[in-house]
Amino acid sequence: MKRIISITFAIIILATAYTAGAQQSSAQVLIANMPFALTANSKTLPAGKYTITVLNSSSDRKALQIRSMNGRFSAMVLTNAVIGRIADNAKLVFERYDDRYFFAQAQLPGDSTTLAALRSNKEHKHAVATAKKKSVVVILAE
Repeated sequence: MKRIISITFAIIILATAYTAGAQQSSAQVLIANMPFALTANSKTLPAGKYTITVLNSSSDRKALQIRSMNGRFSAMVLTNAVIGRIADNAKLVFERYDDRYFFAQAQLPGDSTTLAALRSNKEHKHAVATAKKKSVVVILAE
């Protein structure tokens, strides 16, 4: 009886490890060198090299993790999916108010879905304070 229980637990542990590995290997990741400081979900991140990872790619509402390559800075961003044209290259879109950049969208290469960030309170207040808004697109070469 102990042997059957031990084998059952071993199978459960192996199956869990296999599915966790499969989910990690299918993670969608972009690498970008940001030439400016940016704000994502009310967090200000300095200029530098970042990874943008889609954390729950099978969900309808995806979350993005923006993390510096040295691991010192990170932000989580909830998104809404917007269907559009298929992108040849990955692209990131930022909304610029005066000299501040707010993360707005991400699109993966070969995908027709744009992941639009939900607007934070910090961005909304800054948008109300200044009437000038420009979109800045950063295209990432693969």
